[in-house]
Order: sequence, then C-alpha cells, then structure tokens
Amino acid sequence: MDSYISCCWLVLYLFFGGGSTVTIQGYVGDIVTLTCKYDARHYGTLSVCWGRGHIPNSGCGNEVLRTEGVKVTHRASVRYNLQGDLRAGDVSLTITQAQVKDSGLYGCRVDIPGWFNDQKHHLALVIMPAPETTPEPWIPRESTTVGYPKEQTTTMQTTMGLSVPPDPPKVAIREISARSISVWWSAGFDGNTPITGFHLECKSQSDSWVDGVQGSNILPWKRETAVNDLRPFHTYNIRMFTKNDMSLSKPSNELTITTKEAAPDGPPQDVKLEALSSHSIRVTWRAPELSLQNGLIRGYQLRYGEYSPQERLPVRVVHLMDGSESFTMNSLQEATKYSVTLHTINRAGLGPSSQELVCSTLTNDDQQHMTTTQATTALQTEHSTSTIGTTTSSTETWLLVTDSPTQGQRVDDFSTTRALSNSTTDPALSKKLGTEEQSGHLVAILVPVLVLGLLVVMAIIWQFRRTTLKKGNWKILWKNNDFLSFGDSEPAL
Repeated sequence: MDSYISCCWLVLYLFFGGGSTVTIQGYVGDIVTLTCKYDARHYGTLSVCWGRGHIPNSGCGNEVLRTEGVKVTHRASVRYNLQGDLRAGDVSLTITQAQVKDSGLYGCRVDIPGWFNDQKHHLALVIMPAPETTPEPWIPRESTTVGYPKEQTTTMQTTMGLSVPPDPPKVAIREISARSISVWWSAGFDGNTPITGFHLECKSQSDSWVDGVQGSNILPWKRETAVNDLRPFHTYNIRMFTKNDMSLSKPSNELTITTKEAAPDGPPQDVKLEALSSHSIRVTWRAPELSLQNGLIRGYQLRYGEYSPQERLPVRVVHLMDGSESFTMNSLQEATKYSVTLHTINRAGLGPSSQELVCSTLTNDDQQHMTTTQATTALQTEHSTSTIGTTTSSTETWLLVTDSPTQGQRVDDFSTTRALSNSTTDPALSKKLGTEEQSGHLVAILVPVLVLGLLVVMAIIWQFRRTTLKKGNWKILWKNNDFLSFGDSEPAL
C-alpha cells in the first residue's frame, strides 16, 4: 500500500510539475545512488548539501547530508554516504539498505560562488518491496544510475533492515563556566531509520530523574549545545537520548559536572555594631545565604572610617581571611561616629556591600559607668577577636572613599592585599594622611641630631679654650661675667 501511494505521488508530481526531474527505481534492501556532479577543476572543491523535497532559495530543506569541501559536516543517518571522488566533484548520494520510506524527491545543491549561481538537481526515488522469489543462487542486481545516464553503479543486495530503537549517543564535556555547561556528543547506530533529533536532560545532583529535570529537544544535525541558567558552584547531572521514528534510545552515559564559582550575589547578614569603649567598636555578622554564596567563602572585606554626611573621608580597609565573623575596631576617637560596610569574598571576587551602618564611640563619662564585669568582657573580646595590630591573617590600609567596590571585583585587584601596608597610591591622599606621621618621623630624627651637634660644638669650644689659654697666644675678654671676644689683654676688674 505504501509503495502504491509513493508511486502515485511521484507520477502526479512528474506529470504536473516535475520538469526534467529524473526518476530512479529500486527495491528494499538495495544500495541506490543519486548522481550529482560539478566541475571541480574549474571551481575547486565546493560546499554541497542534499535534502528531501524541493530545494529552497537557500540551503536544503529537510537536509540529510552536507559537505564543506571534501569533509562531511552533517549526516542524518549512517545510511547516507558519498562514495564518489569529492576532489573531482563527484558528490553523488549513496543510500544503503534502501527502505520504502526513502521514496520521494531529493535535491542536490552545489554552492557556487556568486549570486544565483548555485547548481541544483532534483531526483525522484521510488523504492519498491523486494519481489518474492524461490530459493536459488543469488545474483547481484544492477542498480540504476541517476542524473547521468552514461554511468551505472553495480551494487550488492543486502538483507532488509528492520526499524529498531537507535543506540544512545556518547556525551562529553566541552566547556564549563559559572552559569552554563557546553556539551558535545557523537551519534551511534540510527536503528535503520533516520535520526529525528536528540533529547537532553539536566538535573541537580540532589534531585531524581523523575522530579526537577530540565529537558530540551535538539535538531538531528547538531552535535553541540549549551545548558544555561545554572547556579554557580553547583553540581548537576546530564544525560541524552537519540530519537528516531521508532522510539527513544536508552539514556547515554551520565555526566556529573560542578559549575565554576562566581562572585557572591548576597551581602553578609545581621551586621551589628556595638560601642565597647571610647576608643573601640565591635562588628559582628553572619555569612550570606547559602544559595547566594556562589562558592566557598574565603573571608570578608571590612571598610570603616569617620562618618560625615557632607564629604567623603578616608576609610580603613581590612581583609579578614581567618574565618572569623567579628572584628574590633581599636584606636578610635572619643565620641566620634564611624560608618561600617562589609563585603563577602570568594575565589571569584567581592560580593555586594552590606547596608552602611553608623555607630558612635563612648565618651569617658559613659565609660566610667560601665561595670567591672562589662569591662572585663569587653577586654576579653578585644583580645579574642581579630584586631588590626595582632591578626596575621588580616591586612589593612587607608583609602580615600571614591566609588564603592563593584560586585565581582577580585581581591587581588586591591592594593590593600599587601600585608600590613600603610601606603596609598593617591599622592594627594598620601600628603593628607601622612602629614602627622611624617612630622613624627622628622622630630624623631632631628632631636638626636641636634643634641649630638650641640655636644660636638661644645667639645670643640672647650678644646679650643684649653689650647689657646695654655699657649698664651690669646686671652679671653670678659665683661660682667659674660663672654665677649678673644684678645691680648686681661679683662678689666
């Protein structure tokens, strides 16, 4: 019945609009060849595509095979082959294990450079059921040539292939990023029927293949795809199926992939400030939500400085890389407001800033009212938490508040990562912040020099007096017990 319908369809097509289309007949199980050639000596090797149905204005509809020069880049089924000399321009399509459903119109398109220059060939193929014969020695049947009557191809008959589910593809990883995974695959046996597509499934490792599966259908000629919108630093399972007209294949090999880290999407939680004394404030916090960490937390960046709503003041930046969730700011000014912000750090960079909080140090009067127990607790806290001068795993520097650090900025990009560095890259800021420190250094150097110089001068004068008085060459003039000059006469009494 199917063969009768195919034949009727081809007859109507050829009668009403087939034009010069060549009709080829074959039998189930035969190897048939649809001939298509071009002048490779004139054009060189060109790109060619084969498709089923009329050739559209561009490319080939329902493409079954494509070449780029002498390389086959797409094949809808292993039954489609090019057995001619591609370098000589022979791009004839050979179909092995022909089936009734292979009947229909085929088109060959040769991509010749230039506008409207493509060479097109339409060929009609009719596959009839194999005739029933009595058992006798088998004789190879000669196949019919298509497109070029002068050439014929002798083929051997094969046993009829039954349609079965295809083999599963082999899947491998192409590339991994923080939010996407690129995979590629190779197709296996098509089950004696063209592959109609692939089905990819992706799930979180903690889910089952029944619930929480993200699926996508892929066109049959593709061999690479990307799975997007994934969570950073999260583990996924990926598998794939091959589809043909019969059914789905068994699942492919299963991939277990962990995406890369990304900068945290959330700030530290529950940031709190507590004034401990007139010169110290304690900061406490908790890590961001687990779903927003996007990787392993390496530490925190704390930025604090005197608070002023009118102008931007220098801030101190501390990197806490010891896993602590508290920090005590010491050596602060009495009764002064300080602002504090926090960022989470992982391998990918900085997360967003916490909300700016402001806290004032105590006055001396307030501190005197603190109980002994509170003072002892505060003292223990100062020694147990990270401090600027004693924590070896934190770094500190002065910076001028310009723009807030951007999310994803790497910690290595900051000059503050140099251990206990008090330098700054801003000359104006260095001049502003270093005046007091430079003055102290200058005084510390000049005082010993001046003292030493005075001692040297006194020693020289004393030695000079002893020498001149002993030789009698000079005498010192005195007046009212004051030193005047050197001369030859005694001071008048």
